[in-house]
Amino acid sequence: MNKTRFHTAFTLLELLIVISIIAILAGASMPVYQIVMRNAHMNAAMQNARQIGLALRIYSNDNDGAYPQKQNSYDQNITTSNDAFRSLFPAYLDNERVFAVTGSKAGPTADNKMEDPSQILAAGENHWAYVSGLNASSNSNWPLIVDHTDGTGNYTTKENTFGGTWLGTKAVAIFTDSSARIIPLLGTGDKHYIPRFNDKTKNALAVSEYMGDGVTLLEPAQ
Repeated sequence: MNKTRFHTAFTLLELLIVISIIAILAGASMPVYQIVMRNAHMNAAMQNARQIGLALRIYSNDNDGAYPQKQNSYDQNITTSNDAFRSLFPAYLDNERVFAVTGSKAGPTADNKMEDPSQILAAGENHWAYVSGLNASSNSNWPLIVDHTDGTGNYTTKENTFGGTWLGTKAVAIFTDSSARIIPLLGTGDKHYIPRFNDKTKNALAVSEYMGDGVTLLEPAQ
């Protein structure tokens, strides 16, 4: 007996429906994926910043409680955070890469070339801003190391710009006691800020307003 075989296949309409569903699911999951990846990068950055904070703490133990200020260990005037952090090499740190953060406008990579002092933390190799003028006995609620800002102590929601590493959502901060924290930012529009510990309406990086004379926020070298 002859047997008739029936072959089934998707129609064009069915294929289009399946492709549309996949596209919708992919589009819905992408923002979640981006948030997860940003948080992972932020946590990795915080761990690196914690190493810098611990190195600064050890440095202060060897320098009457003071963190680097005015001149660094190479007799260079400290005008940027790169200049200050250079004091940590080679006695307290031997790896430049803890200063780099993927996606940072100020310091996305570091090459670990340190044969000459001028090569240590050259421009573009440091993501972190630094509050100069503090010491180990300063208020433990005061930030010592933070993500670099837009140059005014504020952060922006604009990606690939100074202060926009985390899109104005959060900031990494290391405090004078070497504790580390990821802090939700406040603010409106494109300008966001780290809230001050005792007054959330004020910017914690407006350091001259409450930390005293001689304290300044130093941004990375450009």
